[in-house]
Amino acid sequence: MKLKVSTTRGAPSTSTNLKEALNEKIPVHYDLLRNIRQQYGSAVISRITVENMYNGLRGVNSMVRDTCETDPKHGIKYRGLTIPEVVTLLPREGRSPSAEAVFWLLLTGDIPTQEQTASLIADWSLRRQKRKDWWSGPSGGIVGSVLQTLPKSTPPIGKLSVALTVFESGKHTKEALKNGALTHTHWEVSQSDRMIKPSTRWDFWFTELRYFQYTYEDGMELLATLPAIIGLVAKNEVKNVKEEGVDWVQFLSEYLCNAFNISKIQKQPLVDFLRLYTVLNADDNGGLPSIHVTEILGASQLCINQTLAAGALAHSNEPESGTLSQYMEFQARLQRLFGRETKDEKLRNYVATLIKKDKLIGYKEGEFCDPRYTALLNYAREHIPNDTGLKLSKTVSQIVTKMMKAAKGKSVCPEQSTIAGPIFEFYGLRDMKFNQVLLCMSRCLGAVASIIWTKAVNGSIEQPTSRSTYTYYSSLQGIRGKRKRLKQMKQSQK
Repeated sequence: MKLKVSTTRGAPSTSTNLKEALNEKIPVHYDLLRNIRQQYGSAVISRITVENMYNGLRGVNSMVRDTCETDPKHGIKYRGLTIPEVVTLLPREGRSPSAEAVFWLLLTGDIPTQEQTASLIADWSLRRQKRKDWWSGPSGGIVGSVLQTLPKSTPPIGKLSVALTVFESGKHTKEALKNGALTHTHWEVSQSDRMIKPSTRWDFWFTELRYFQYTYEDGMELLATLPAIIGLVAKNEVKNVKEEGVDWVQFLSEYLCNAFNISKIQKQPLVDFLRLYTVLNADDNGGLPSIHVTEILGASQLCINQTLAAGALAHSNEPESGTLSQYMEFQARLQRLFGRETKDEKLRNYVATLIKKDKLIGYKEGEFCDPRYTALLNYAREHIPNDTGLKLSKTVSQIVTKMMKAAKGKSVCPEQSTIAGPIFEFYGLRDMKFNQVLLCMSRCLGAVASIIWTKAVNGSIEQPTSRSTYTYYSSLQGIRGKRKRLKQMKQSQK
């Protein structure tokens, strides 16, 4: 298959500065938005039924998220690229694509070069050092000192939400507003820039030279510091952490290896896996609760850290089919019942019972397997093919898919948690509730990229109108009555 880079937002930028590369893309996107709204503003994209409404609008096209979308055949796409294309095309650090590279892609629509990726790695390293008082020191800095006051029963995802709430990431936007910037434009134009004569409300935001976007600066500082915040969630204070000259995931691994006593031999393979896992989960469908929260608040709130703090809590129960903790508890139960070397016959009988009771964990109805699961499965086959936990996971998946088809006529596929959990466990990250934090950390890349785009195009806050069930019912009865009267009138005229 020939792989192509999407150029729907213009030719790939050659700048090694991410902000400059983004500046090149925004006018192109303005043109696209203006043309769409002028030519198709009254066109109908989706029709909503009563059943849709009471089913949570599941599957209804009603949102715009430019960084990511779900394709019915190919699954998650980043800027028009499938997961296999993303994994193949992105520049690598070690054996896996880097987090910095996928963020560049999500923000600009371009596959970055190795030089552009290295530039972003250096930028985040520098920004992290500037905010060092928030995460480094005897007590783990400002964030660490707050986390130490929390009850021990606070779950990791709760700690992350608190840490993000505490971390001040809105200083650039606040300073801009204090100095008189308009509240509805966070992509502020310097006074020296020459404005293009506005012909539409979109042209108003054009400049010929450059933009200064305060949300961009706040988002970049937060992302740069996020691995340290995650590290403090794992362990309040970490000493002798290698801070400079490392990428996003490598810096995170310094904390994780210290917190979970991971050996130096396992460290590099763990880093390669975490890079892959981060890229695979850097963004997702905007309709998911955790993503939807950041979409709405990202358009309405000024501080990115508060937006992500709210979104973090919504990650507690993802995916809907079963979290990492739930699946690994399910797999541990299988091992207790049948041992690590399970026999298919006993396992099939047990799975059949679960199917009858609708108690399967980690599987989703669908004709196509999630490409993120496939990518992790391919990784496991190459790097840890003999692990018993992975073997059990694959055996269960084979049995479940066959039996669901035979028993209920449904096609089901395993979710990525069924393969990610055993891999995490193999590398020494056995606390699955903490690993849920790593999922949230990955999603922050797409969340920040989407928030920046929302501010850049002055996107509207999602504000649908709500009505009570009785109001809808009365309205529907009125519509039915009108139709009945019209029918009677036509019959009488004949």
